[in-house]
Amino acid sequence: MKFNYTAMRILTILTLISILGMSCGSDPKVIPVHDETASGGKSSGVFSDDGSGGAQSGTEMAPSKEFHTVTVKEILPTSKYVYLLVEEEGQEFWISTLKFEVNVGEVYFYRDGLLKNNFHSTEHNRTFEKLYLVSQLVKADHGNNDGGMQEGGAANHGQESGNAQPKNVVVPGSVRIADLVANAKKYEGKDIQISGVITKVNARIMSRNWLHIKDGSKDDYDLVVTTSEGIPEGHTVTMKGKVSLNKDFGAGYKYELIVEDAQLVK
Repeated sequence: MKFNYTAMRILTILTLISILGMSCGSDPKVIPVHDETASGGKSSGVFSDDGSGGAQSGTEMAPSKEFHTVTVKEILPTSKYVYLLVEEEGQEFWISTLKFEVNVGEVYFYRDGLLKNNFHSTEHNRTFEKLYLVSQLVKADHGNNDGGMQEGGAANHGQESGNAQPKNVVVPGSVRIADLVANAKKYEGKDIQISGVITKVNARIMSRNWLHIKDGSKDDYDLVVTTSEGIPEGHTVTMKGKVSLNKDFGAGYKYELIVEDAQLVK
């Protein structure tokens, strides 16, 4: 019995040595990248084959992290989406996003385009050899209109229905928008309290939410307040934030006057 036990131990050791030797002589194993849809991973969420938009996806590639500035050359709208032939640095290619108002010749910014190969649109009965799905387009001059952001629409991470009705909001301790605009230099760099009705929300852009607020004192001015708070359109709020002048966030987000990093008071 002792001999057999020793022999078994020797045989086991030799077997392990053999296996390790084979592993060391092998190349590293490469795990292929699978299509997100086929592997059950998270997709872009821009398109879904629900029968409403008539879009069917082909091979899905990793999203591009590059920042793009494109000019619209051609527009193919559908009931739910819009396909855009765009030009960037002399090269033309197709992108697509949720339907919104867009015109030929306009310039837009976007990032994180998700490449689809052989993407088929049933409404146009057309297959795009290469198509980038874009979750959000931002109009190049959106920050130069009455001090506020004009969003390109795209996946519409915010609410833009315009149904919120401005009203006269007077709260003790809050600076009226008319006074803020008239005396912007006086308030520059200072923390102020401001109250009003949220008439529009652009959410989760540059890691913050952009609230458009009116208080009835100067409703022809589109005051923008940035915050991490998630507050729906139509709510009347009081917030505290810092006044900044001539603020340039990049990508066309330029403001002569803006209230930043506001926190909800009530």
